[in-house]
Amino acid sequence: MKKIQLSQTGVEVSCLALGTLRFGTRNTYDEAARLMDMYVEAGGNFIDTANAYDRWCSQGKGGESEVTIGRWLRERGLRDRLFIATKVGFGYQDVADGLAAATIISECENSLRKLGTDRIDLFYAHKDDPNIPLEETLSAFNKLIADGKIRFFGASNYLPWRLADADAIAARKGWQSFACVEQRGTYLRPNPGANFSPQQIIDRNLMTYCDARGKTILPYTPLLRGAYIRSDRPIPSPYRGPDTDLRLAVLHEVTRELGANANQVVLAWMMYRQPPFLPVFSARNPKQMQENLGALDITLSAEQIERLDRAGNCVNDEPV
Repeated sequence: MKKIQLSQTGVEVSCLALGTLRFGTRNTYDEAARLMDMYVEAGGNFIDTANAYDRWCSQGKGGESEVTIGRWLRERGLRDRLFIATKVGFGYQDVADGLAAATIISECENSLRKLGTDRIDLFYAHKDDPNIPLEETLSAFNKLIADGKIRFFGASNYLPWRLADADAIAARKGWQSFACVEQRGTYLRPNPGANFSPQQIIDRNLMTYCDARGKTILPYTPLLRGAYIRSDRPIPSPYRGPDTDLRLAVLHEVTRELGANANQVVLAWMMYRQPPFLPVFSARNPKQMQENLGALDITLSAEQIERLDRAGNCVNDEPV
């Protein structure tokens, strides 16, 4: 699997990150371990989780994903070969919602314990917290770096102007700032005004800002939970916009030309962008994992990339 530099960190990570929302809940330990094994066997080294995964599942309370990954790391002995990202910000069990300094620091300790590691490579603010000063949040993350508990920290579900404010504070204080941004994004464009709150989407403003600042963008839910390839799973209504049919038509046209499936082309399109996106993908089972990893074998021509990029532009001039 190709490696790319994560923002301006000087660290190279896999061009695909493995999302682990379901691990320990909708995927048993054995199922999750098999999926992680397949990802690593394909050359992957970037595993993405969160402290609250998967509190949104009927079987979950939060914390299950980190515990599952921690057990797998101990059994496989792979910690030093991997880049592990987790997150803080959503409340779960008795953990408070938000990004108060005390929550960030205590949840870092909890994540270290559950993952069975002495450091977190990338610790995200899982969502913005307008009730806590950015300076307090940034100070907590920088303390964790100084203490050797984390290497870098990132932002997820932030608006571009909040990232700019954070960068300005960090520059004034001589601190590190958000190294990268993980945000909801896929090939289809959401309807103008679509509300995914508390999730935030990748849009032109975010891309312009991050590209100018050298911050890698990591799209999550890039495959719309199977809607591109499953007839029983319709395209979510927030993505049913004026250019949806045009973009789907071009996507499926390119898919046929390559003898691939639409999920593979969506992931490849993200990786071929300059600067590239770094998709956070997942899979329910080994068959889906193998199919999604097939995106690594896709070669998009310049003409195909242009067609995918430009599809629907005359209807809705939004690039993502």
